[in-house]
Amino acid sequence: MFPIISRKCLLSLLALVLPAQLLAAGAARLDFASGDVSARSASGVVRSLAKGSELQAGDTVLTGREGRAQMRFSDGAMVSLQPQSEFSLDDYRFSGKADGDERGFFRLLKGGLRTLTGLIGRANRDNYKVTTSVATIGIRGTEYTVTYVDPETVAIATGEGRIEVCNQAGCLVVASGEAAVVRGNDELPRLSASRPRLDPVQPMLSDVRPLLVASESMQTMESGPGYSMQFVSDLLPPHSKEGVDAVFNNVDLLVRASDGTSVYSIAPGIAEAGSRDGVIGWGRWASAKLDDSSVLDNFHYVVGRMTSMADITGLGDGTYTYTLAKGGASTAIDVNGGASTLTAATMVAQFSGSSMELSLSLKLSSHASAYTETLSPLSRSQTFQFDSLADGSGGYGQATGMFVGAGASYVGIAYQLQPYVGAKVSGSAALGR
Repeated sequence: MFPIISRKCLLSLLALVLPAQLLAAGAARLDFASGDVSARSASGVVRSLAKGSELQAGDTVLTGREGRAQMRFSDGAMVSLQPQSEFSLDDYRFSGKADGDERGFFRLLKGGLRTLTGLIGRANRDNYKVTTSVATIGIRGTEYTVTYVDPETVAIATGEGRIEVCNQAGCLVVASGEAAVVRGNDELPRLSASRPRLDPVQPMLSDVRPLLVASESMQTMESGPGYSMQFVSDLLPPHSKEGVDAVFNNVDLLVRASDGTSVYSIAPGIAEAGSRDGVIGWGRWASAKLDDSSVLDNFHYVVGRMTSMADITGLGDGTYTYTLAKGGASTAIDVNGGASTLTAATMVAQFSGSSMELSLSLKLSSHASAYTETLSPLSRSQTFQFDSLADGSGGYGQATGMFVGAGASYVGIAYQLQPYVGAKVSGSAALGR
């Protein structure tokens, strides 16, 4: 899937440079680690990595023969490393917004990677690059793959957007769906008819390129009827469906949802997924294909079995706080394909008698202020809708949601936010208490 670049062409991923205070908190965090995964610091100290481990600028991540790792950077970028890879975070800076000082410079020393780029490089393409032994990669898009074929050859493929591949001989733009190969530093990069595959093969649909990777089945979500779903896309505001028959694959990615009237199926493209306790799942498809052959681009969903009304009534009077820390979220994507991160999300539910009062707050890495709204007391319900989220600076949005699991242990939401300046952003999240 990716053009081939010699080892001499070290891929220069956009330099993600974080300010000192953010570097202390970590440039990236591991969403997934399997097999032998370690990091070597700038001073040469080697440490083992696991899910949740943090990475700093200057670290080099190494995966063994059976090792895989997926990193989520503070600007929303995601990088998935293949076995026997070596990936260096040469220079990374990100203050929480694209202020001109951000950097994302990386090197792929061996192996292969797949990446979904974040905010770094969107405003200034010179602020991001990935270097290999034979070429440097800059972004003009969002998703691509790079792998070494041999020490002097690199294969590259673009999934979405465009990338620019350069070496001493010149530059080549590789558009969405195209592949390229680079052989040595002195030979011009050229397009290729074959798209290289990353081995071992991901345990996903053959035509879907997931960001979530695994060496074995990790399924916890059970396929079947009785689900409810909140979802949103570029052209579709947040919606809710009940009575959904859901089909999940072996890493909890929803691949099909039907409510008896409409069918939503995953289309070829990048996908990501997450879940909690087999109770609630969330994710994103590059596109959803409907049964009438229409397509919904940038499709985000959260799915689970709704809390029964008996359980919601049985909660009695009290206040319950749901947070992102006990859940998870899809990568927020705007209508131009730019990625950001839902860095904080909280919903407070106050139950009293037969009524409930709900307050929601959503904070994106690409935006300075949180979007908030408090609903006037309403009758206790399994579902809810926020129609007037606001950030206090002219930005607005909406969200739909539902209580999920026994005792309303989770909340699932789909949201769409429109900054006063900038592109509309969509996403989904699961919040737990």
